[in-house]
Amino acid sequence: MKSWMTLLQKELLEYRIVIKLPLFLVVFAVVNFAIVLSGDSQVMFSVKSSGAMIDWGIEADAFAGLIGKLNELLAGIVSLVLFFIYVPKTMRKEKQEGSLMFWRSMPVSDTLAVAAKLCFALVVIPAISSVLLLSADAIVWVLASLFMPQDVIASLGISVTGAAMHWIGYVTRLGLMSLALLPIATLLLAVSQLTRYPLLTVIMAIVIFKVAMIQATGSTELGSRLSDIYWLPVTVLTSSEPLPAYLMLGWLNAILLVASVLMFLASVWLRGRDEMLRM
Repeated sequence: MKSWMTLLQKELLEYRIVIKLPLFLVVFAVVNFAIVLSGDSQVMFSVKSSGAMIDWGIEADAFAGLIGKLNELLAGIVSLVLFFIYVPKTMRKEKQEGSLMFWRSMPVSDTLAVAAKLCFALVVIPAISSVLLLSADAIVWVLASLFMPQDVIASLGISVTGAAMHWIGYVTRLGLMSLALLPIATLLLAVSQLTRYPLLTVIMAIVIFKVAMIQATGSTELGSRLSDIYWLPVTVLTSSEPLPAYLMLGWLNAILLVASVLMFLASVWLRGRDEMLRM
């Protein structure tokens, strides 16, 4: 357990942006407070992308109406951004800086080292995001208590209980997002040990696969299924019902979990054979 906590603390110290970037949520909550003054808690967002319409509503009893939803969406986006900043470079960084040999001299196995990085990406980053969402909601509650009439506060559901329920719902959404990001994380951890540009490599592989499937089958069905997989975290974040959104892939969810285990084992194997790969 001590080695586990040391590894997580090391990642947090090396990637201070994980703390700095989410702090923007607090500033955003203050600046965006003016939106609450409109008193309109019935809002529907619509985002059109690739011909598909993504809709999510804000219920009348949702915390702070529009401002609460914006806090939640921004926290989720920040979590995703931090994920894609951290995961593609974390394995490369320890090799480039020479810290890999140092950790090899310590009682830390390759399995533990890779698992700690995976935990940092899928647990620690979302946890920081959730704490800062709670802070942003607390600021909204304080400002509303100071500047808004009680009847408006009640109509917007701004209360300690409402903030707690909002946070619990967001943590549940984050858990499903982490499950959706698991295969992406393990894939990037493995690919990052084979190339300097893992994210670009994966994107190019996806594009080539889609083009090849269209040429071979004359259909975009396989490409669409692949799009559903890598867009799943965003779908979970923006959906009004995250669990059905996560389960929409059906049997593919089980296959992705198995693939995640295999890619994790591949990452461990590659880390243990870094010298051989250099040769």
